[in-house]
Amino acid sequence: MLSKRLPITGYPHLALAAQDNHAISARTLAGLRKAGFLIEADRIVPPAGTSSQAVIAAITGAFQAAKHGA
Repeated sequence: MLSKRLPITGYPHLALAAQDNHAISARTLAGLRKAGFLIEADRIVPPAGTSSQAVIAAITGAFQAAKHGA
């Protein structure tokens, strides 16, 4: 079963894509929480004033760390 696709509030062109690996998905979301993002049931809310580049960098970093088991 795939994880849900989660849109990023304030950035309609961005979303965390659905994944088949629930461990990586959970670790990615945990990494985003550590970076100050609010994870809701149907969306991800970045910290106030976060730029598109910072959102992309946070998602990329959280995913890479999750993939490598960090």
